[in-house]
Amino acid sequence: MWQDFLEKHGRDSVSYELYRSVFSSENISFAQPSQDDCEICVAFNQHAKDSLPEHDGDSCVMCVEAKKHLERARKARHEYQKPADIGKAYAADMQKIILLPKLTVKQHFFVSRLVVFNETFACLNADEPDFAVLWHEGLNGRDASAVASAYVKCLELSESMHVTFWADNCSSQNKNWTLFTALCLCVNSDWGPSEVTMKYLEKGHTYMKADSVHACIGKKLKKQSEVFTFPDFVSLVDCASKSVKSVVLEISDFYEFKPENRIRKSKHATLPLLSTVCTAKFRKGSRFLFYKTDYEDEEYSEVDFLKPRFMETSFPPTKCSPRGIKPTKKEGILKLLNDAPNAKKKFGWNCQPMINLLIWYPV
Repeated sequence: MWQDFLEKHGRDSVSYELYRSVFSSENISFAQPSQDDCEICVAFNQHAKDSLPEHDGDSCVMCVEAKKHLERARKARHEYQKPADIGKAYAADMQKIILLPKLTVKQHFFVSRLVVFNETFACLNADEPDFAVLWHEGLNGRDASAVASAYVKCLELSESMHVTFWADNCSSQNKNWTLFTALCLCVNSDWGPSEVTMKYLEKGHTYMKADSVHACIGKKLKKQSEVFTFPDFVSLVDCASKSVKSVVLEISDFYEFKPENRIRKSKHATLPLLSTVCTAKFRKGSRFLFYKTDYEDEEYSEVDFLKPRFMETSFPPTKCSPRGIKPTKKEGILKLLNDAPNAKKKFGWNCQPMINLLIWYPV
């Protein structure tokens, strides 16, 4: 860093000792969070410590697999650091669940509270906003269909004909046939972009810009002692960073996406194993999945992954009603808010007898 500073500000501008002392005074340090340790790398490091001097790494299965894993991680990171050739690129990741209300009283730790979801799309282009797509369990859960709806909202907001998403390998959220079906539908819609690309980082090495956005929100949430309602949390997200823009999903934003892929092996097509895919691309006017299993591959493989009778232009309907929360959960939350301001204790509710759920809405 000192060498880089000298290159930008002159070779004789600052001595190393002065630079080090100023850097130390800012209380800055570098470390990888322990919760982000890669399981494969941790197991391999322990294996390397326990191995005898005569251990042959070239024939050891664990050593060989670990080397392949690190090579895939290197290639993915190199690809991630490249600037976007065209259009917009986003780092997509879901923040760990947030529970509301957040209070200073001890009892709130023992009450089942409202679960809030934040699917973040951090833009990798300069001077572009980062979208925090928000909803809570009273509206919908966080299954593949709900997450795919968040991706659709980001595509609408991006206003770009070419969009690239970087994501981890979470199969329930970012790497599944439901999301692939949704993206294929988007590019083949009149409003949709010309091309959408999904790129994946190697498991255990998935740190990206979205994590920095989550850190800003988490830091802001930690400093704020009380957060009563969902709108309060939305306001908190807007204040977390100048680049973060909150986007609240409504019922009409949740589409009933389903996985419309054909069986993996048939007479006409053989679908790839999703665990091996590092890049998936969808193009307007095509129902094909264009994919790579290695970032160094020059050409895309392609396959018609949709069921023969499925129309890639037939967008599914949106949800008609919120999911709601259980009455017992609502009652527990209201008890927590006995000492809250009166404006925070007013809740509208709607009963759905068929599923016996109550919807919790701040008024």
